[in-house]
Amino acid sequence: MNLDKQYYSISEVASLFKVNTSKLRYWETQFPHLLPKRTGKGIRKYTPVDIEKIAILVDLIDNQGLTIEGAKLAIKKNGSPKNPNQVVIDQLLDIRQFLQVISEGLN
Repeated sequence: MNLDKQYYSISEVASLFKVNTSKLRYWETQFPHLLPKRTGKGIRKYTPVDIEKIAILVDLIDNQGLTIEGAKLAIKKNGSPKNPNQVVIDQLLDIRQFLQVISEGLN
């Protein structure tokens, strides 16, 4: 993702991720760490850091199929991961540990 500007409008960000602007507005209400700057007239201006946060949400919710609550838990557990794939790796490690406990219980 080539982000060469300092600020992006909500429509530019929505277009970048192929989502509706209403989804971005809703996510702002659900994820306190997503808080774009606003102009004096209340117009949202997203920074490249905001766009990275949105990329994580798109991956967790739209690509991985997590619910809003599931995405909140994943972010809470892992912080704001730089690499969204780390969420999947951590989930797989949790599953592996769970299966090992079950296996030991069968023996």
